[in-house]
This record gives sequence, C-alpha cells and structure tokens, in this order.
Amino acid sequence: MNKYLNIILISFFSVLTYKYNIGFTLYLPIVFFLLFYSEKSIFILIPISLISMFFLANEGFYYTIVFYMFVIIYILFFKKRNNNLLNSILVFLLNYSLLVLINKSFNIIDLSIYLFYSIVSVILYNYFIYNLGGDLIKQNKFRNFGYIEVITGFIIVAGSTTIEIFDTNLALFTSMFYTMYLSQNKYYTHSLFFSLMVTVILKVFLKVEASVMLPFISIFYIFEGMYGSVALVTFLILSYLLDFSLLSLEVIETMLGIILFFELFKYTILSNVSSKKEVIKEIYEQSMEGVNKEIIGFASFLDMFARNFSTSSEFKEKINEAINTLTRNYCETCGNKKECYSNNKGKFYPYFKNLILYSKRSDYDIDNTDAVRFFNKCPNKIQLRRSAVIVNEKLAISKSSTKNNALVAQINGVSQILRQYTVDNSIKSELNFDTFINIKKAICDYGFNLTYFNTKKILENNFLIEIGIRGVNYLECSQIIEKICNNYISCKVTANFVKSERGKTYLNITPKINYKVDYGSGVLAVDGNNVSGDNYLIKQLPRPKLIAAISDGMGKGYTASEESNATLKLVDEVTNVDLATETSLQILNTFYYIQDYLENYSTLDFIEIDENLGEALFYKMGASTSYIFHYDGTFEKIENENLPFGIEEIIETKRLKIMDKDIIILSSDGVFENIVMEDELEKFIRGIVHLSPQKITYEILNYARSHQKKADDDMSVITLKIEKCA
Repeated sequence: MNKYLNIILISFFSVLTYKYNIGFTLYLPIVFFLLFYSEKSIFILIPISLISMFFLANEGFYYTIVFYMFVIIYILFFKKRNNNLLNSILVFLLNYSLLVLINKSFNIIDLSIYLFYSIVSVILYNYFIYNLGGDLIKQNKFRNFGYIEVITGFIIVAGSTTIEIFDTNLALFTSMFYTMYLSQNKYYTHSLFFSLMVTVILKVFLKVEASVMLPFISIFYIFEGMYGSVALVTFLILSYLLDFSLLSLEVIETMLGIILFFELFKYTILSNVSSKKEVIKEIYEQSMEGVNKEIIGFASFLDMFARNFSTSSEFKEKINEAINTLTRNYCETCGNKKECYSNNKGKFYPYFKNLILYSKRSDYDIDNTDAVRFFNKCPNKIQLRRSAVIVNEKLAISKSSTKNNALVAQINGVSQILRQYTVDNSIKSELNFDTFINIKKAICDYGFNLTYFNTKKILENNFLIEIGIRGVNYLECSQIIEKICNNYISCKVTANFVKSERGKTYLNITPKINYKVDYGSGVLAVDGNNVSGDNYLIKQLPRPKLIAAISDGMGKGYTASEESNATLKLVDEVTNVDLATETSLQILNTFYYIQDYLENYSTLDFIEIDENLGEALFYKMGASTSYIFHYDGTFEKIENENLPFGIEEIIETKRLKIMDKDIIILSSDGVFENIVMEDELEKFIRGIVHLSPQKITYEILNYARSHQKKADDDMSVITLKIEKCA
C-alpha cells in the first residue's frame, strides 16, 4: 500500500487496540518497525495517533503521550545503533512498563499476563523485521511481503471494531477496504484468507451479519481494472432491489462510497497496478530497442571500417611521401617548430593528409576546428596550401585513391564476423521476466512510491534497471533497493545514484562492483622524433568492466602512429557494441587479416578487467610482456611471442584472478624488453607499488629513459591499480 496512507491507517486505528486492555501490545511493534527504517514516520504517527486517542479513547490519551516520549528517546539514543537484539529488548521493556503503568496492578497473575503480552509484542516486531529487514534473503512460505500487509490489516480491523457507524461496526468497512486492496494488489490467497478470518470474527463475536460479503468482495476484486468494482456495485444494487435484509441502505451507501474512493485513488493506493503482461511488454520493447541499437552500432562500425581502411597500399605510400615533402620543406625550418610539435602531438598526419587530399576545396577543413586552429596559427599557411595542390597533382594522389578489389577475401571475412556475432548473441543468458516483475512489486510492497521503472538490459551478467522513487533520498533507499533486488538476482547488485530532481531520486541497478580500478598512463617518443608510434586507450564500459590497450605501430613517427591509432580506433568502436570480449577481438583480428594487403601492421596489448567477478583477461597480439605486481612483493609475467597484429590469426589469451592492491603494468616493447638489465627494472617497480598509478607510470618511463637500452624506441606504459570495494 502507499507508504503514507498505510502509516495514517495504522496510526489512527491500531492505536485503538488499547481499548481491549492490552495497552500498546499490538501498536508498539508496528511503530518501532516503521521507525526502524524511517524516522520521518514519526511526524505522521504522533499527530494521527493522538487525534484518534483524544476523540475515541480519551482515557488513554496521556499514556499515548508518555509512550511517544519513550519513542523519541529511542530515536535520539538507540535508533542509530540499528541493533535488532537491542531493539527487541526495548520493545519488551517499554511494553511491559506501560502495561504496569496503565493497569497499576502488581499481583502475580497480572504480571504474568503482562509478560505474555510483551512477548507477543516482541514476536510481532521480529516477524516484521524478518520479512523486510536483516539480509533480506530469499522468500519462503513463511516469509513474504504480503504477510505484513495481512497482519497490519488484522490489527487495524481490531482497532476499528471499537467504533460504530450507522449502527454497524466500522470493522466491516475497514476489512472491506483491505480485502479490496489485497486482491487488486495480486495477493489473492492472502486476501481470501484475510476475508474468511475476519468474517468469522465479525459474525461470531460481534454479530455483524453483513461480514459474509467479505469473501465475495475478495473474489470480485481478483479481476483487474474496474471489473471488480463493477461486479460489487452490481451485487449491491441487486441486494437493494431484492430487499435483502442482510444489508441496510446506509451500509450499501457506505460501501458504494468506499468503492468510489478506491477507484479514484487506486493508482495511489496500490503498490502494483500494472499487469504481468504490461510489464513483460515493457521489458520486451526495451530489449528489442537494445537489440536494434546494437545492430545499428555494429553497422556503424562496419561503415567506419569501410570508410577508413579500404584504400590501397599505393595510395598510402603516395600520401606518406607527400606529407614528408611538406613537413621537410616547411616545418623543419620553421621557427615555431618546437611549440607547434608540442601542442599537436599525434595530429600532424590527419591534418596534412586532409590538406593534400582536399586542397582544391575551399571547405576542406570546415568540420575540424582543431585543424582550422592549427593552420590559422601556421606562418606558412598560404605556401602550404599552394604546395599541397602541386604535390597532389604531381603524385596523382586523387587518381590513385581507388578501392581495393579483394572482394572474395572481404566477403569471407565479413561472413565470419557475422557468424561470430550471431553465435555471441545466441549464447547470452537472459534473466527471467518474472524477475523484473517481482522486483518491481517488492519495491512497491515495501512502501516506496515508485514513479519510474525501466528495464534497459536483461542479461544475467549485464543487466540495467532504471528506477525513480519519490519522497526519499539516495541514502534512505539504496541499501534497501539492493537487498530487495538480491532476492531475485543471483548476481549481487549495486544501486548507483543517477540524479535527484523534483523530489524524485533516480538509480540504476547494475551487477555489483566489487573492485575499483585506478589508472595512470604515459608515452615517450624516441629521441629525435616529435610523434610516438605508440598509442593507448583506457575506457570504462557499462557492464561493469574496464579495458586498457596499447598499440605499437611498425616503425616510428607519423606512419607508425597512424597505424597504432587506427588499431585502437577499431578497439574503441567494436567495444561500443555489446559483445563478448572474445568476439570483439576475433572481429578485429579478422578485419586485419582481410586487410593484410595494406601492409599496415601494429601490435595490440589488451586487458579487460571485470569489476564484478574480479578477473583480468589478457589479449596479446604480438605485444610485449605484461606484469602483475602483488602487494606482497611477488609478481607474474604475461608473455607473448611478439607477432605483429594482423599478420597471423593468432590470439593469445590468459584469464587471471585479481587481488586487492594488485598493480598491473602494460607497456610497449620499448620498455621492459628493451632495457639491458630487465631484472633491475622489476626490482625497482617492486619498491614503488605503494605509489599512485600515475606516479608509478612516470617513474617507470624515467627509469627506462635514463638506463641502458638495447635500441632507441618509443615507450608507452599503462598502470592499473586494483582496489577491493568495502
């Protein structure tokens, strides 16, 4: 039931059970349970309860004030301890003390009765906590959110039996309301049980003949929508027309009023108004939308590949020759050379390539603001433009930019990719749709005002549920939401904060993040070069996984940088598609295989860290040795035979468990395998593992630069530091 309406009903009616000479035995455990999760409930409990007692049980009004004085003391001094044993003791002592204070009797029989009532109060409190508190383990036949609704319903009905309206006990109407609510909220067995038990109590003990209507109401409201209300209204009208002595006109009118109220405020009262079919439809539509986005993303990746990697080797050679001609004639003798090279590392090749290709067009650089800024600052801009036109015509670059005709190889390669893509999608395991239905219902049953529920991804190890809750902040609801979701999803979850606006808190439910990864990176070009042939990529995926990669282009300078950068662009694009990592790397390898005629080779050192499972997956395509340095001083090597990426379809992989405070180091072959005394570098790193990842990276590059090397080469390093989440 809606959280606030539920508290109002409890506050007004359950406190009236005081009139049965049991003190606050039934009222107290509910109050403590509500306060256990939200102190704000007291702002509804106190005024409504005092109003009820003042007008309907005046003799207990001052005892209610005393009761809430103890409750306030509890909130101030004990609530933050959140200790269930302590809370149970407080419930027992407070109930026992109030019974003695109210009844002022100290004989052994009465004291024994007070003891019994206090034990009942403690049992009720612990059952509430058992159902919704603690670790929120999976429900069983004795443990279900609906049972709390039924128990509080019984207590509210018990309190309302002390009031009469139209010469009819008010319990008839409160039990009617609860029966309607339980049936419409899909607690069918709970509703029938509740209606039958209340019928027996009201008819046998209070002689309320009309209570025999309750089981029929329970059955009528099993129907969804307005059908239950229509059936009940029809039944009441027939009763009036046939002059049943069972129901008086006043009772029928009151029941019609309750029906109207229920229909008008159904979407506020009920926890779960959407049917199972509607939820499944929403999930299905979201899943299909996700599949469509994946297909579109994959198609975009293919377009990017065709656009950027289908030129001939002759064309590449002419472009490189043209760029070298321009830089040699203008850049090498330029007074701004040092500053220009420093500010535009890794960007010269695309700037000059576009200048040469489109030098005859006035808008050749209009879509690249960096290029516009670069050439506007160039003192040789006009001469460069003229020379680019001459070089283009002299080398016949425009004519040579034809597409390669290796059609059979490309078709076979694409076919292999599509087969791999299909296999990858077919082996994905999806969560059962009932999982999301149960999660949504459980969140509502708990009392949260759920305003938004959207399932974006439904895979067992890659799911995403977006939810919005009104009236609570992130700290108040995040742990409860996680516990509820853990009931139904075997993979533990994390409730990630998204935003708060207009009184609503939005969260994303994802697989639990057990490990956080901090990282640092750095690149040094070989002495005498302004551009490094190495490039790197670090990227956080939403699964939750992190990838890092280093690519080393063949040779040095601009050409090597372009080759390694192209490799990492492919990695970046293909990891945007929701594929298994093995599939993504197989696709990359296939593309390089069918484009072998480009003679465009580069290595790839790739790692994927699963922040949920705590695993590192290494892919080495002709790459250098990687290291895992453990906090105890030991380390592991992950080695490769250094075959250039794309020359052979060989992917070397290794999956390892990661530990807290592990340091993982990826580097190009200009570092570890280029240092004469490699064991000294390993020893050096063991002594700096306590530093931040970025500081470790700088120290490694400085060490490699200042010690004896086998050959001059570009150097790049990525350092990853693993931290286990609390």
